[in-house]
Amino acid sequence: MIRKLRFLLILSCLAIFIQANAQFDDPKTLEIGPHAGVSYYMGDLNPTLPFAMPQLEYGGVVRFNYNNRWTFRADYSYLTVKGDDAIVKWRPERGLNFTSKIHDLSFVAEFNFLEYYTGNPKRNVSPYIFGGISVFYYTAYATVGDTLIDLSDHLTEPAPAEPKWYDKAFGKTSPIGISIPFGMGVKLALSKHMAATVEWRMQKTFTDYLDDVATVYPADDQHATVIVNGMYYDLTDPTATPSGIPVNSSGNPTSTPNGNYTKDQQRGNSAFNDWFGMARVSLTWKINLPDGRGCNLSKF
Repeated sequence: MIRKLRFLLILSCLAIFIQANAQFDDPKTLEIGPHAGVSYYMGDLNPTLPFAMPQLEYGGVVRFNYNNRWTFRADYSYLTVKGDDAIVKWRPERGLNFTSKIHDLSFVAEFNFLEYYTGNPKRNVSPYIFGGISVFYYTAYATVGDTLIDLSDHLTEPAPAEPKWYDKAFGKTSPIGISIPFGMGVKLALSKHMAATVEWRMQKTFTDYLDDVATVYPADDQHATVIVNGMYYDLTDPTATPSGIPVNSSGNPTSTPNGNYTKDQQRGNSAFNDWFGMARVSLTWKINLPDGRGCNLSKF
């Protein structure tokens, strides 16, 4: 831990030194445009494989170029993340799957390793790093046959006996979460007004229910069940035998499925929250601001 802190301190001092010796004589500008790429998830159904089951993501970005080193941006992303035990094969015997649709709004600061300004041919490319915070709204689904079932309507795991503020804010009953986005990329000026960026980012969330898998299996009489096309399915344990059984005339299942798992047996890893990531390309158009130029530190 001490070595990591020393490394971060040295890196911070280096960034400050580079900034202090930079010529901040380019005007402040705005850039606005779309972005698109692929998104993926890492969590209980996929703890080790980046870009497993990639999905489309897209959105828009507004970037405020404070000077040729520092940029502040807001961006919106609409993305889908998926996981499936049958495909990822981390725990194929569990038989779970999910699809989460996410609306994400993030605010980050970028640091350019090289002096960069869209429209300046001598400073038209730079790698950069970034970090910040985001708020996202999500809904988790499971595929039963060819039907998507909204998992927020079903209690697939036992509720905490004494819910804490953390459970109420980021637990299964909350569709809103926060995350810490961070990553790296490269920006390139294509013309006097147009720029492109290529970036990879990860987002550490504070919820373990992006995939609707977090803790343990509930008691037999608490299993979440649905009826699809006249068949009875156990969302809590899809490997239950049988996985679907006919219903009687009253609409109730004719029997209770016998699952492969028992009450309080671990269903997911409750020690770690879920992550999602993106690899994407953006195109932005520069808009000059009327406030003039930044300061030239060499004059002081």
